[in-house]
Amino acid sequence: MIFRIQGMLIDAAAGAVIFIPLFSILSGWLLKNRNRTGKIFYMMFAVYLTAVFSATGIPWFRTVNADLSVNLIPFADIFNSPVDYIKNSLLNIVLFIPAGMFLPLLWKEFQNFKKTAVFGFGLSLVIEVLQIFTFRLSDVDDLITNTLGSMIGYVIANQLFYVLNGKLTAERGNCRRELPFLAGVVFLVCFTVQPYLAEYFWGMFL
Repeated sequence: MIFRIQGMLIDAAAGAVIFIPLFSILSGWLLKNRNRTGKIFYMMFAVYLTAVFSATGIPWFRTVNADLSVNLIPFADIFNSPVDYIKNSLLNIVLFIPAGMFLPLLWKEFQNFKKTAVFGFGLSLVIEVLQIFTFRLSDVDDLITNTLGSMIGYVIANQLFYVLNGKLTAERGNCRRELPFLAGVVFLVCFTVQPYLAEYFWGMFL
């Protein structure tokens, strides 16, 4: 688990090298209505998605390979290796908690528990489908735990609104423009450039 977390941090660093300069340049157009806090949150969300995509096995253009390994039976592995199953489930939950936090903090459309949960499920579903083109198993349990993580994140974000008197960034964001652009760019970078940088960072730190 420690090795996996370390890998996520390295992948996130590789994403930060790309997205911080990119969105800094584009902020005058894409994030023109946001204050500094909102722009920082937006960049942090991009870096976070990079770590999620890398940790969950988004295919790299050099290694795309269709491999239909799917488990549609919930909790099927819990008795085969309960300790590993619990560790993996907890990691999946923790992995998606930031998604549930960033969404309502960035966009008022997601200051709704159901919409945030649906997005968490949808993001997880996209990841599981893309894993068909890697050597990873697409597992219904991941859908459940990832969605649960986004729901927990929403609850945490909801408490932050009270602590900060609701003065965050969501009311300034344009969800229809900002979110699709962010998701598309992050996926494109992870599919092409980011793995090269990640390999370089792995060589530096390990």
